[in-house]
Amino acid sequence: MGPHSAGCARGRPPPLELADVFREHGVAVTPRDADQARVVRAIVGCRTAALGGHVDECDRCGHRVVSYNSCRDRHCPKCQGLDQAVWLEEREADLLPVEYFHVVFTIPEELHPLFLDSLGPAYDILFAAVAETLQEVALNPKNLGAKIGFTALLHTWTQTLLYHPHIHAIVPGGGIAPDGDRFVRCPAGFFLPVRILSCVFRAKLLEKLERASHDGPMPAAPRATQALLRAAARKDFVVYAKPPFAGPEKALAYLARYTHRIAIANERLVSMSAGRVVFRWRDRAHGDRPKLMALDPGEFLRRFLRHVLPKGFVRIRHYGFLANGAKSKLLARCRALLAVPPALPEDLAAETETWQERLLRLTGKDVTRCPSCKRGRLVFLERLPPCALPRAATGPARPPP
Repeated sequence: MGPHSAGCARGRPPPLELADVFREHGVAVTPRDADQARVVRAIVGCRTAALGGHVDECDRCGHRVVSYNSCRDRHCPKCQGLDQAVWLEEREADLLPVEYFHVVFTIPEELHPLFLDSLGPAYDILFAAVAETLQEVALNPKNLGAKIGFTALLHTWTQTLLYHPHIHAIVPGGGIAPDGDRFVRCPAGFFLPVRILSCVFRAKLLEKLERASHDGPMPAAPRATQALLRAAARKDFVVYAKPPFAGPEKALAYLARYTHRIAIANERLVSMSAGRVVFRWRDRAHGDRPKLMALDPGEFLRRFLRHVLPKGFVRIRHYGFLANGAKSKLLARCRALLAVPPALPEDLAAETETWQERLLRLTGKDVTRCPSCKRGRLVFLERLPPCALPRAATGPARPPP
């Protein structure tokens, strides 16, 4: 059974996947480093014989189904559904009955070379600058005058896969007063002045980048770095706040769509022929108008690989009263000050669930039901060992330039 056999019903061609582009044109690109090479191997091998699998048999009609293992890589478009649903369930207990705001922090393209030369340290600095900006501006009594909490996540792409690192922050509209005795709510429909956020963010990010380039984790040619920082200092750092969400549940659902999004989903791929990869994108400069873009396969894959994160890098981070180390105490304090019931204890049954049971509960998808008779249950029959992955599909890795 191939990875697309289910999509060939009724004579339809199988849907195009990112893995198909890598299989067909992977030799046209050379991974920049070991992280990119690892991601290519994972995507190409995902749900194929390369990763092994198992055979299930229906306990009613005897129909057999071959299932190949998933790569579980966070850059793979086929491996995000269950992780997204689990993440959403775990965050539901953090919701407060306040307005939620979405604030986006962007950087000028003059800084892109610095980031591309040292991805992990640069992204860490970006997170730190955003976190300090939000917390300091919110704590100022001229603004909110409270200690806030928020979740921040990193995105690095545009709709056309160009490089555009930016931080999305989802922020409850209020925080704990400095004396800890009351919860300070934001004015209806307003969080913090974006002009102040922009100025503070620019100063903090440039200062941190300059310090890191001198004696920190981002060594670079001093003159070149200074030139880029001076050019960036003359630019506006765009920070914008979207209208508040219509309730905390809407904020969480929106955030969940962002948390496990990758640079391009398989659903956006249209065709691969005549030496071009065609995909859908939305032109936000013209009212999100849907359009098609055709790229040379090598250029398409190079753009995608530019968004591979370093292994182990944490792209979703929590701060303030939502920070992992302080949440249990501070979030409970927020609930007490807002006079809302404490969060329900975690369901112990979820700890013993199989992934099939959890998938059914969270998404409604029952992968144990027989696809043939629709009545029987699939029972494990045998395990399939992994097969070797052709080297031509991945291309050799080389050291970073």
